[in-house]
Amino acid sequence: MKKRFFLWIASALLLFAGCTNDDIVNEQPTPNVEGGKIVLTASIPDESPQTKVNLTPETGTKNIIITWRVGDQAKFFFKQNTTIVEGALVTLTTGDITMEGRQAAFTVVIPEGINEQATYTVYMTHGAESKLVEGQILINVTPSRLMPMADLHDVPVAGSVEVAGGASVGDIPLQHLGTLQCVTIQNSSAEELSFTSPSIYLSDWNASQYYYDKDYYYVPYYNLISGEVEDIEEEYSSPAETPITVAPNATVLLAQWIKPLPDTPASKIRLEISVQPYGPEISSQNRKPARNSVMQTGRAYHLYALWDGDRLCFTDDTFTSPFSPLVGDLMHADGKDVIAVVYSKGDGKVYYNSMQDIDIWLGETPLGTGAEARVVIDNNNHPHVVFTTDDGRIAYRKHNGTEWSDPIYIESKFGGSCSKPDIDVDYEDYSCYAHITYTDTRGENNNHHTNFPDIMYAENRTSNGGAFERNLIYDGYIDDDGQGSRTTYRYDKGSFIAVYGEKYILTHQYHQNINGQAEDNQYRVVIKTASGTEGGTTSSPTDKEDVFDLKNTGYGFYALCKYNNANYKASISVGGDTPVFYPGYPYTHHLSDGDFAVPHNLSRSGDVAGLAGSNIYYHISGQYDNVYPDVMVKDNTRVVPVDKDDDPLTYIIYTDGSDSKIKVLPFQPGPLT
Repeated sequence: MKKRFFLWIASALLLFAGCTNDDIVNEQPTPNVEGGKIVLTASIPDESPQTKVNLTPETGTKNIIITWRVGDQAKFFFKQNTTIVEGALVTLTTGDITMEGRQAAFTVVIPEGINEQATYTVYMTHGAESKLVEGQILINVTPSRLMPMADLHDVPVAGSVEVAGGASVGDIPLQHLGTLQCVTIQNSSAEELSFTSPSIYLSDWNASQYYYDKDYYYVPYYNLISGEVEDIEEEYSSPAETPITVAPNATVLLAQWIKPLPDTPASKIRLEISVQPYGPEISSQNRKPARNSVMQTGRAYHLYALWDGDRLCFTDDTFTSPFSPLVGDLMHADGKDVIAVVYSKGDGKVYYNSMQDIDIWLGETPLGTGAEARVVIDNNNHPHVVFTTDDGRIAYRKHNGTEWSDPIYIESKFGGSCSKPDIDVDYEDYSCYAHITYTDTRGENNNHHTNFPDIMYAENRTSNGGAFERNLIYDGYIDDDGQGSRTTYRYDKGSFIAVYGEKYILTHQYHQNINGQAEDNQYRVVIKTASGTEGGTTSSPTDKEDVFDLKNTGYGFYALCKYNNANYKASISVGGDTPVFYPGYPYTHHLSDGDFAVPHNLSRSGDVAGLAGSNIYYHISGQYDNVYPDVMVKDNTRVVPVDKDDDPLTYIIYTDGSDSKIKVLPFQPGPLT
C-alpha cells in the first residue's frame, strides 16, 4: 500500500565546538589585556562549517548558517567555590569578529568577589534572557514565535570553561540549547498572500507536547549548572508582529526556536495562519505525522506547505499538491483514526484507500477481483475488508500496520455460491478477530424439497486468525409434504453483523405456510445471536420490509431497516441472550417513508445517510430526514456516514454523479448552496 507522508527533514545547525581542552591555562598566547579582564573567544572549528550565530539559509542546502554579527551580546557568570557572581553584558564590535563571522572575542571584566589568581569557572549565555536567581544561572527557554527567518536574529547558546588562576585568554566551547523547526510556505495562487500568527499546533487534543513551552502563569527556565528545566511563575507578554506577505509563486521561510523535551518525539501537528485583511484562521487541511525519534539540539527540521488561494496543506519539498482526486464507485466506508473506503473502478476489481487528513488520500491498493466490498477498522486502527469474488467465494484481507495479508477465502459449505458479506471485529479485548456474515446458496445439506439461500456466520477467532469456521444462522428452504401442506423460509436480502461480546446478525425473512387452500405470508426483520436466540419485528402480510445496516454505537446496538414501508433506526435491546427491537422514541427513530428515501448505512455514532432519488439523504445530529438537493450521487454507488477519532464532525462519503470522484463531505445542515 502506497502512503504519502510529509516528514520533517533535518539539516545541520551543528554545535559550537571549542578546543578539545576545556581548561584555559597560562601557557596560551597572551595578548595585551588589562588587569581584571579575560578575553574569551567563541569560535567554530573548520570541520563544523554550518554553525555560527547570525541566521542565514545556505544556498543550495537546507542548512541554516549562523554567524556572529556586530551588536551581538553575551552575558557571563563566574563561579568560584560556592560563590556565583553575575558579570556584565558584553557587546561585540567590528574588531571583535574574525574569520568571516565564525569567531568572536569577548573582553570580559572579572567581577568583584572572584579571585582571578585562583581557579574559577566562567559561564556564557547568548540569544536568550539569562539571570542569577538564588545561586542558580537560569536561561529563558520560551519558544520563539514562528517568524520569517530574517527576523529570527538569535538562537540561544551557552557554554562554560574552567579558568586557571592568572589566565587572561582562552576559548569557551558553546552548545546549542535548542533546535529550529522551519516551515517554507509557497503561494501558488494568483494573489498576494498576507498573513499573521503563523503557528504550529498539536493536531490532537491528547497529543504529547514535545518541547518546553510557557503557559498563562509560568515560563520555562533552563538551569545552566544542573541541566534541568523548571517552570517559574512570571508574567509573559507576546511580542508584536507585522503581517507577512508572499507574492504569487514566491516562498517564505519561517523558523521557530524551541527546546525539545528529552525522550519525547515530535507529535502529529497542524499549521495555522491568520489570513489578512479580515483575519480568518486557516488550518492546514492535512497533518504532519508524528516523528519516530526525538529532535536533536543544534539541528533545523524543515517542513513545506502550499497555499493555493483557498487551502493550506503540508507538502514535500517539491510543493506538489496532495489533493489528488480519487475516482471510483464507492461500495462502503468506515472511520476511526483514518477514513477508509472500498470501491470499484469499472474493471471488476475491489480497491482500498484511506485518508488521515480530510481530502488527502494516502494511496490506492487493489485487493482483488470482486464486488460487494465492506470495510471495518479495528481498535488497532487496522482495516479489515471482505468482498465477493467473481467465482462465488468470500475474500477476507487485513492490514497489520505494515502490509496487507494474503486473501483468506470462505467457500460455500456444500458446493453453492457465496455473496453479500458484512464484517465486524472484536473490540473489547483488542484481539480484533474477524466476524463475517454472508449468504450461501448451499450453506446446509438438510433434506429439503427445495433449497434457498442461507444466512451464514464465520469467525477466525477459533483458529487464532487463520481459517474461518462456518456456521448456519438461517436456513432457507421449501418443505412440501406432497399432500397440500408447504412451509417456506427465504432470506434473499443479505445480512449484517455487529459484535460486542455476543454476535448479532440482522436479516430479512419471508415465511409462508400453505395448508390446503389456506395461505399465510409473513414478512419481517429478524435478528439472531450467533448462539441461536432470535428476536424480530412483528410480521406483515406483504413485503414492506428491508434491512440496510447494523452497528454497535458504543451506547447500544442499532438496526437500520424498513418496517411496514417506514424506515427506522431501531434500538436493539438485549434481554438475557435474546435481542429485541426496542419500541418507541427516543430509542427507535422513525425515519422517512420508504417511498421518499433509501437509507444506506449507519456511522459508528448512529448517524444515517442514504439516497432520496439521486440526492444525498441524511439523518444526522438532530437534523431529521433532510436532503442535499445540490449533490447528485452516481447511480449504483453507496452513501456512507463516518465518524473520525478526535474530530467532532460527521462526514458523508459518496461518489459524485458529475465526475465519478469519491468525495468527503463535512456534514452541515441544509442545502450546500
